[in-house]
Amino acid sequence: MSQGAFVRFNSRAEVEKRSKYLIDNMMDWDFTQPLVVKLEKYKDPRSLSQNALSHIWYREIAKEMHNKGHRVEHDKPELVWKIWLKKRFLGTDTYQIGKHEISEQVKSSSDLNKGEMAHYLDQVYHWAFDLGIKLSIPLECEYAEIKRLQES
Repeated sequence: MSQGAFVRFNSRAEVEKRSKYLIDNMMDWDFTQPLVVKLEKYKDPRSLSQNALSHIWYREIAKEMHNKGHRVEHDKPELVWKIWLKKRFLGTDTYQIGKHEISEQVKSSSDLNKGEMAHYLDQVYHWAFDLGIKLSIPLECEYAEIKRLQES
């Protein structure tokens, strides 16, 4: 079993069916490292489609903000805008290592679930719209699908 493998159970009926998979994989474990089984509430992680759309938008924002005179001194301005937007809408964390503090580390969007990522994308979209930046939303992307469902 690979590290990080998981099984999602949606009902009590699935427990009996799917637990055999877990037991088989646990029996295959080599135990050179301990194995832990952790039960926790499932969170639907952000999708690759949502992540891909955010990166399209970072590039579009970088280009449009450059055209508006907001020049970024970096070879990848979309990366700088990504960090700025995540800091603005997701916030930061501070970490303590002994006596050393690592402050204002931008939160990662990889820990967001689909709903949280949709909310973040909405915030970015409306922020850009208010600045006169029209962000593209490909028809086949998950974000467009969610928007269609919300409007119907």
